[in-house]
Amino acid sequence: MEAARRPIGGFRALAAFCAGAALASLGFQHGFRESPVPVAWLMGVQALAIGAYIVSQVRAFVVAGHRRAIWPGLGMDLGVLLAAVIYLCLSGGASVSSALGLSVLYVGTLQGVLIGRLSVEALRINLALSPTKLHPTRTLALTFLGLIVVGTLVLALPVATAPELPRKIDYSLPMHVLNCAFTATSAVCVTGLTVYDTGVDFTLFGQGVILVLIQTGGLGIMIFGSAMGLLIGQRLSVKQSLVLQDALSHRTMWQLGSMVVFIVVFTLMAEAIGAALMYPMWRGPESAGPRWFHSVFHSVSAFCNAGFVLQSDNLIAYRRDWQVYGCIMPLIVLGGLGFPALFDLTETARSAIRRLRSRTQGVALSASPMMRHRMSLHARLVLITTTILIVAPTVVFVVLERYGSTAAFHGKAPMMAGEKGYGIWLDALFYSVTCRTAGFNTVSMDASSLSPASHLLGAILMFIGGSPASTAGGIKTVSLTVLLLEIWATMRGREEVEAFGRTIPAEVARRAGVIVALMITMVCAVTLLLCFVERAPLLDSLFETVSAAGTVGLSMGLTPELTPFGRVLIMLAMFTGRLGPVTMLAALTSRSKPVRYAYPTEPVSIG
Repeated sequence: MEAARRPIGGFRALAAFCAGAALASLGFQHGFRESPVPVAWLMGVQALAIGAYIVSQVRAFVVAGHRRAIWPGLGMDLGVLLAAVIYLCLSGGASVSSALGLSVLYVGTLQGVLIGRLSVEALRINLALSPTKLHPTRTLALTFLGLIVVGTLVLALPVATAPELPRKIDYSLPMHVLNCAFTATSAVCVTGLTVYDTGVDFTLFGQGVILVLIQTGGLGIMIFGSAMGLLIGQRLSVKQSLVLQDALSHRTMWQLGSMVVFIVVFTLMAEAIGAALMYPMWRGPESAGPRWFHSVFHSVSAFCNAGFVLQSDNLIAYRRDWQVYGCIMPLIVLGGLGFPALFDLTETARSAIRRLRSRTQGVALSASPMMRHRMSLHARLVLITTTILIVAPTVVFVVLERYGSTAAFHGKAPMMAGEKGYGIWLDALFYSVTCRTAGFNTVSMDASSLSPASHLLGAILMFIGGSPASTAGGIKTVSLTVLLLEIWATMRGREEVEAFGRTIPAEVARRAGVIVALMITMVCAVTLLLCFVERAPLLDSLFETVSAAGTVGLSMGLTPELTPFGRVLIMLAMFTGRLGPVTMLAALTSRSKPVRYAYPTEPVSIG
């Protein structure tokens, strides 16, 4: 701790400065189709950065009291250098041009490693030494904001967008930067609302940047940085654990380390399996490379509930492919359950397997408490509420589209036109799943394709969202359930909120009410402002606002038509919805002192 309180040394500051200069030089060299700065100058900056980094590492090794702790970092650097050498040897030999390419490749990969290291180190220094005693919720908000700014700058580079984009009639540099900021915000907040066509207006590099932003925003930048710290052998500090505890909605601090590892492993496994299953589905890309990129992109987007796609018509062209319902839809559901619930389900399954194995082996251990894992109340509420919110809306959607007044007036609803048998239920099931968490759609979302009743029901599902500590937004399923249980307890004259033989603390019930009230307030305020500045029907503005606040990504077609002020409003709604209204409120009011007095009680009439 005393070492952490010492100021950063000159060598370390010099290395950090050189790292920033090297990153800027790489941006100039690779971010433009024709570099505005001579390449020789940029290579010189990168060579100086490498030299400064080597000097700082050698000095750190010499003055280190425990040199074993430095070997993992040195091994990582040597691994990067070895990978670069192997790559260049396989692709062109050891000529002078290859040596220059080695320098560029090594600097690029080394700076990528440095970005992760500096992020972890900056997070630890900020949490441990911040003179302003930054509140964890403020740290979370500022970190997401910083990621959005970095994503905006990278997406604004010419190499990230298609060469044809600047030749569009309505193109201008300020609007381009705003659109890149909109895209970065939507990706980090895993929403899916876009003003640019992701598969057309962005290059492969730009799509890769969006993919990284989705993955980082889906896992949570704080969880991602802490996971990197754990992987290089560092421990979580108490205050950093508090940040993770707030992000994960997890009360057991000593389980946070295992929780973070579980999140990373489970996420990568689910996305890898999803990408492999989706590989045969794509009919556009011919070569294996683009097909694999399509698979990975959509798998990550589905699990993170982002809703970003590389097709202009979303998933309408793949409406009847089994991977849409057997791969993308399960990924959406898993990503929306929340990591605490998934962790609890995993522990319950492991406990059941252990008890089954003990019974088959004839060992009397099944009665031991260590062999049993009781599913938490949180996980039970998540599973039950999620199941109800998938099954019930599916039936309601079919009824609204087939037998509602709008359907009867038109003779047949366009969503169900030409559909018979199971196809109708598949469309309704996917719409029910994607409305709460993701932004994918297999049917058109405009006003002429779905009835107003279906749009309104979709807005209600988007408002509810997914489960706590998941990649989804909204008020969360548990908040809805707790609020309904509180209403039921009040109607029965009960003072406690109860479920499955357990009493839910009054503080939790009060927090659920605050979440719902704040979300309603935000939706009403943003919808009112959109109606004031945009020439759009009320239903379109409401649907757009709820989709942004719930980080869903569905739109009735209003997103590309938004004015600059309207786009800023939607960006604020996405940012607030991703962090959660309560987190934002706590970040803004964290300096308020607790009140240590109470006024006399006096009843008022409320009905």
